Amino acid sequence: MAACNKVKISFDRSDETIRCSLVPHLSAAFGRKGITVLTDKHDEFCKCIASVFIFSKNYVSIKESLDDFVKTSQRRNDKGHVVANVFFGVSRSVLKEKFAMAAFERFTSYHASQWCHEKTNNQSDCEFVEKIATDVYEKIFPKERIGIYSRMLQDISNLLCSQPWGAKSIGFWGMPGIGKTELAKAVFDQMSSDYEVTCFIQNFHETFETKGLYSLLQEHCKNLTKQNLPKRVLLVLDDVRNHLYAESLRAELPSFSLGSVIIITSRDEQVLSHCQVNQTYKVEGLNKNEAMQLFSRCAFGKDVKETNLLKDISMKVIEYADGNPLALRVYGKEMSSQEQPSQKETLFLKLKQDPPHQIMEVVKSSYYALSDNEKNILVYIAFCFTGKHIEDVSKLLKDLGFFPEIGIDQLVANSLVTISENRLEMHNMIQAVVKKIGGCSEDTNTSFKCVLGTKDIEAISMDASNINLDVKLSSLGSMYNLRYLNISYSDPGKHGKALESLSLPYGIKFLNWENYPLKYLPQDFDLSNLVELNMPYSQLQTLWGGTQKQFKMLKRINLRHSQKLLEVDELSEARNLEEVDLCGCKNLQRFPSISNLHKLRVVDLPSCTKIKSFPEFPSNVELKFEGSPIKTMSPLLILENPTKPSNYKPHGPHILDILRPGSFFNSQKRITNPGMGESSPTFTDIVCEKAILMSQWSLEKLNSFRKVDF
Repeated sequence: MAACNKVKISFDRSDETIRCSLVPHLSAAFGRKGITVLTDKHDEFCKCIASVFIFSKNYVSIKESLDDFVKTSQRRNDKGHVVANVFFGVSRSVLKEKFAMAAFERFTSYHASQWCHEKTNNQSDCEFVEKIATDVYEKIFPKERIGIYSRMLQDISNLLCSQPWGAKSIGFWGMPGIGKTELAKAVFDQMSSDYEVTCFIQNFHETFETKGLYSLLQEHCKNLTKQNLPKRVLLVLDDVRNHLYAESLRAELPSFSLGSVIIITSRDEQVLSHCQVNQTYKVEGLNKNEAMQLFSRCAFGKDVKETNLLKDISMKVIEYADGNPLALRVYGKEMSSQEQPSQKETLFLKLKQDPPHQIMEVVKSSYYALSDNEKNILVYIAFCFTGKHIEDVSKLLKDLGFFPEIGIDQLVANSLVTISENRLEMHNMIQAVVKKIGGCSEDTNTSFKCVLGTKDIEAISMDASNINLDVKLSSLGSMYNLRYLNISYSDPGKHGKALESLSLPYGIKFLNWENYPLKYLPQDFDLSNLVELNMPYSQLQTLWGGTQKQFKMLKRINLRHSQKLLEVDELSEARNLEEVDLCGCKNLQRFPSISNLHKLRVVDLPSCTKIKSFPEFPSNVELKFEGSPIKTMSPLLILENPTKPSNYKPHGPHILDILRPGSFFNSQKRITNPGMGESSPTFTDIVCEKAILMSQWSLEKLNSFRKVDF
């Protein structure tokens, strides 16, 4: 791999102009592109990835020059070697007369990757040299392989070298468009000359399904099957989606000799595991410099400095592509058609809403290979849950009837979703395509208008700050399949008049509405299917305005910082309720009885400064009310004839962790209140097994307990 950035220049050393002018300038041009130049006559061509021959009047009469030709011709099968012929001070036609015609043609046109440079009269020396260096650079590092030669090939070499001598195997996996196939081609080109038999089957899955196993063997594997003798083989299976197909092919092939290598590419890491490759390599995106290089070449036809890219939309596009080579190439090509900054800005917005065909196809092929469960989960993540905590999303998806434990893992294995710091992330390119499949535009207002009255829509997530007044949210009521509604106001003061006739559908399971502007929920809102009510910073005074509701499915209520909330309506029918968060509801005065809610685990009441008492609550509840002046509580369980320890001494107003886990029997209450004021709550016969945390409280009114651990 050491030859990846070295170029050998062969020239007539007796020609002073070439030796003292052309070669130094050409070497400098290569150096600016990160290419090392070898000019010493003893340097070997086998150490280089490219050869540059500078033809002059006397070049062909020099024995060393002819030797260089012979050495280069012997590498005609090395597909990774690039040859450039430069005619300096002599034309190609004149040189033919001095050199045997057949030999000249043989040495100047033997390889498809080589080409010629002949200086013209109207071309400056600087332009001539730069053109040579650029062409060689682009042949060595084609757009499709930016980042591969500089980083990835060495990684692959190290992985293969670390495997024991025998039949070696490695699998490449990664998201759509990330460059798995191109990496496999680069490795194949680099290694193929070292093997007796080579075979590269591109689009293996499609070929297998359309033509079948035996046609595939006939077309691609003749050299592998025609002899039974073991050979050193380099075999590449590109885009394997079903491990059984790969196993079927391998079963038809003879044994490979020691040192053979099998390379498999797949979007699914689990496929590679089933194929039992020795090692896997995840193909990551390009780094920032590589991304800028690829985009600028596609958009402008040359490398452009970062300072110049910052002057227009280019850097935004590069950041949006997030290192994906396919996205960078496609977006760059699209941008090349526009010159004005405003046109580029408009085009970029269009591309985000309406991804180009090439990107659509490559992502859709992954999407349609998923199960229905995985498709639904992917769509919900794309629409609603990108950036959300995986645990919270898993709860929601499970309540929606999906199987997130299986589905999310499969999406991660397919590189359609990633998990970073326990949050679900999705590449912009994939998210745009999935939204397109789901029929959603980036423009939330426009997309909302389009789906009003649509019966099939399941989820809406939108910013309603600037919604037009003629759009009536009452139309939501006709969306009978709507299960997830997320409405936010980036500007809470702009909720408009469209809420005057709000109606919500019967089947809704998750209602997320930050800064909800009304005093209560719609009177006709049927809560039978509601699983989560999430309305922080709302203007609610009561939830349902005193109307009795059935909410047997309700699990979570979040009304944090709803400053106008006065009371929480009756919850006795919410038998599945698990969490209630009323933190910061400063005007809350009453909390309903929850003694029969045995699934309830947490009640958050911090900073609820007007609530004075708390009703009976089940033994498993964790109650948090720091900053709340609760003075009386009615516990569910009461001990008979409790006795106070004789060695107990009150610790005054700075008690923390007074009653530790295991202090009491029969109950599992947990009450926390760090930072409370001077007033103490009255506990009547309280029983606890977890803890009571009451910093800055006294225990004068703790009347009944059995044991205290200090």
